[in-house]
Amino acid sequence: MRFILFSVAILLFFSACSSTTNDEFNKPASFWYEKLIIAISKGNLEQADNYYNSLSSEHSASPLISEALLMLIQAHIDNNEHLLAGFFANEYKTRFSNTKNVDYIALLSTNTNFHAFNNHSKDQGFINDNIRDIAQFILLNQNNKYLPYIHHILTSFKLSRLEMNNEIIRVYNVKDKIEAKEKYEKYNEELGVDNIEFIPSYVPWYVKLFSW
Repeated sequence: MRFILFSVAILLFFSACSSTTNDEFNKPASFWYEKLIIAISKGNLEQADNYYNSLSSEHSASPLISEALLMLIQAHIDNNEHLLAGFFANEYKTRFSNTKNVDYIALLSTNTNFHAFNNHSKDQGFINDNIRDIAQFILLNQNNKYLPYIHHILTSFKLSRLEMNNEIIRVYNVKDKIEAKEKYEKYNEELGVDNIEFIPSYVPWYVKLFSW
């Protein structure tokens, strides 16, 4: 008797799941878009990503896709999920890049990278790569209408590099390694931001315990 009741319960469960799944096929684009917005507002980004997948697969030409992508990019940035933010930024670039929005696409990619580092002491290569890439972009795209903001992002990356270099200089000074210290002082001069006043990065006390 227990086995029969258990079997019936399992059948009812899968029947309900099947019914729910079938109910959510072939919905209009606005259905998935609204679901996505609600999921983001509740902080359920995994569910929001799933709703985006349904929207893009069932309505690949919907104008709502671009708005959904922009919302997902910002939501993942706000949630410190920068790899996913970068993924959706690339998705936006692939789907919607054209001659009219090329300036904005550049800003979007740069801004996503800008938010993608939290601890300057652990992202030296990332910072260096962005300084190089953004500087090259500015050199080749003098007419980009978002150039002032891109310059701001470049300066922020340079200040992060400056702060990191200063810590390295401090260590070499303590260890009396004058040549190495002078090399990093030269790096700071080349950055061109050593005369800018800025608020130092916040480093928790428990992180400082393990700092060199």
